[in-house]
Amino acid sequence: MSLVRNLNSFIDRNFVLVLEPATNYRTSIKIFLTNLKVKNVRFVSTVAEAKREMLSIKVALFIVEWQLPEKNGLQFCRELRKDKTYKNTPYLLLSAENLRKDVMLATEGGIDSYLLKPFSYQDFCAQISALLDAARNPSPLNSLIERAERHIDQKEYWVAEELLKEALAIKPGSAKALCALGRIEFRNKNIPMALAHFQSAITFNPDYVDAYKFILQIAEERTDMLGVLQVASILHSISPENPRYPLLIAFAHMEMGHLADSEHYFKLSVRLSPTLADGYKGLGGVYLKQKDFENARKALEKALDLDKGDVSTLNSLGLAYVRQDLVDEGIRKYRMALSIDAVDFRVLFNLGLALEMKGDLKGAKESFQRAGTSNPNFEKAKRNLERIKKIAPSTEAPASLAADEEGEFYVSLIKKGA
Repeated sequence: MSLVRNLNSFIDRNFVLVLEPATNYRTSIKIFLTNLKVKNVRFVSTVAEAKREMLSIKVALFIVEWQLPEKNGLQFCRELRKDKTYKNTPYLLLSAENLRKDVMLATEGGIDSYLLKPFSYQDFCAQISALLDAARNPSPLNSLIERAERHIDQKEYWVAEELLKEALAIKPGSAKALCALGRIEFRNKNIPMALAHFQSAITFNPDYVDAYKFILQIAEERTDMLGVLQVASILHSISPENPRYPLLIAFAHMEMGHLADSEHYFKLSVRLSPTLADGYKGLGGVYLKQKDFENARKALEKALDLDKGDVSTLNSLGLAYVRQDLVDEGIRKYRMALSIDAVDFRVLFNLGLALEMKGDLKGAKESFQRAGTSNPNFEKAKRNLERIKKIAPSTEAPASLAADEEGEFYVSLIKKGA
């Protein structure tokens, strides 16, 4: 069967969706598909436009540029592979010559094939023909791994292991199969063996993102800041448009006391995603540590605009106001936080300090007492409660608080989920 008949039979009444921002390549692809007698074609320039088109058409073949304004073509492919409708739809990635290595190593992430720019009509036809053959004759390797992953999801680990052994007999260096074995060990809480499998996957495919993600998850759960920093940095180099990775790098630097680096990566995360509340929240935390309370307040106000019910942001914002001698506004923020979580010991403690600054010793005593009740191991609350009891007969608050009794502020150091 000729490629023209083969392609049109495969597409049937569905569409080819071409996601290509460059006008010259859109024109070339349009001519090539016209030569192949393909009529059902839609051209778009962005992922957002592609998603709008997909609401009204069924796509039989994706042709997508690697470098896109919002996210790269590989990231878009990974999104599609999570949708049952497009889990197995042929996906041709277009890329520049200098991305050859990246694309080749990313093929296990869902890309079916790639075409280097510039390309001829003959190159285009050869790749389309190969895609159609692969779509009609799925590889035994991929079939085994897909079956194994379904059994993993159903917690039938022994069945999955046997299937993965078969897959590795076909291709011993399959990063996808090795990563699946790591998932089994991870679910069985055998972390050393899981890490060994994930590292093996990376050895065979240094850019296999899923393996890094599991290693990152393990580092997060262990609160291993150096591990988080190292793995998030690698993932950031692979997917520089993803704001999650600079965010994690920033939090790790912050926890390790590298405030300048932390500030840099928080700023990068909000440049990549201007609506990322955690980025502004973390940036506010850095400014608090640097005692730049004006910028801390601005960053935290922005975070609160994006996530109005976040208790820790309200707590940090209250501290920023108090440090600027806007104590009443700080107290208002603390009370807003307590209206959401009445037993947060950190907010209660900070409220106690603020009330003491205002001369409300009775209110301060009550707040420290509640903080200690909420968290019996919170020694600062106990010390301040004892101190306030000694000065309670006085009607005046101390002019300043001891350095080691300054207000606390806390931000979540690890952010899970994309």
